[in-house]
Amino acid sequence: MVSGNGTPLEVFTSVCDDFYATARAVAASGRKVAGYFCSYAPQELLHAAGYFPVRALGRPGGTPRADQLLQAYACSLARSSFDAALSGEFDFMDLVVFSHTCDTMQNLADLWRSSRPNQRVIIVSAPSVTAGAAAHAYYRKVLGDVREQIEALSGPISDDAIRASIELYARHRDLIQRLYTLRREHSERLSGQDLLAVVTSSVMMPKEDHLALLEPFVVELEAAADPAPKRLPRVFVAGSVCQNMGFITALEEAGCMVVDDDLCMGSRSFSLPDAPAGDPVDALVEMYLGRRPCPAFHTAGFDPGAFLVERARAARAAGVVFLLTKFCDPWFFDYPHVNKTLEAAGIPGLLVEVEQNLPVPEQFRTRAEAFVEMLKAKAD
Repeated sequence: MVSGNGTPLEVFTSVCDDFYATARAVAASGRKVAGYFCSYAPQELLHAAGYFPVRALGRPGGTPRADQLLQAYACSLARSSFDAALSGEFDFMDLVVFSHTCDTMQNLADLWRSSRPNQRVIIVSAPSVTAGAAAHAYYRKVLGDVREQIEALSGPISDDAIRASIELYARHRDLIQRLYTLRREHSERLSGQDLLAVVTSSVMMPKEDHLALLEPFVVELEAAADPAPKRLPRVFVAGSVCQNMGFITALEEAGCMVVDDDLCMGSRSFSLPDAPAGDPVDALVEMYLGRRPCPAFHTAGFDPGAFLVERARAARAAGVVFLLTKFCDPWFFDYPHVNKTLEAAGIPGLLVEVEQNLPVPEQFRTRAEAFVEMLKAKAD
């Protein structure tokens, strides 16, 4: 369903130029489309039911329609996506799946349900504490209920269909993880901007289509020779959604290399463990609760600060840039501890509040340049 020719990277980049062109084409072909807001949504279950799962993001520009219904301190992801829905831009979605990650998204689900009566809304409530028998039993019940709600719309979903979707997504996830390894170890072969284009396009294309392009792309990059090394500071990026690739571009234009990330739209979405054998819904429970948690969830023994230090060191990053969406409470609750841990480890950090629906401000470019100059001076 992907239009246009060119290399895999050119296709991935073109998809990012118009996030939903592919989804509109898929919908026009007769396949049902399910929008989802969070990587905790069980995409394999939607895929097994015959839906094309596509990530629901906002769009550039103002949010006059959403501003009439959402509080001013709602994040730009909520405001811009809701404005797109109210303007009819998401009419191609038959189903919209929300994850109860914060009060804003729960509120948005309720508003969406009342204002978009022709779109079915399903809420996936993962437990905020993800470890332990009680959490697993609770989430098993949630996914069972979600399966029944989807089946009421699309018909029965066989266990074999779920297993096939789990296998498809696992193959794709393995390739993305190989790409991240390649970026860390052979950073000159692929820019941070291009990596984000690959990752972003993966949630905007049918998995089968993206996988068909991704596999030869990764194999070719792994076999390529390293070009001349760039003597530039290596930077790690952390945050929630980063739908505006201009932030990564601006960072690299400031004179650094973005070599790894802990972004919701980046590596964190692909941190699920392998599926255990047995009941496929039980497998989904183990996978989604066993993944690296985002700040909206808590896993016993997981220290986000220690994790970030370990990940930054593994990537040989000289500094960390936090791209935190304004009003994203879970991330801002975590940030003080995470930043203190980085400081104790001697890793400089830069905090920038961003609006997902607005262009990259000149202030960001100025601060990025100053941060990169500081990293260069520290290395001398």
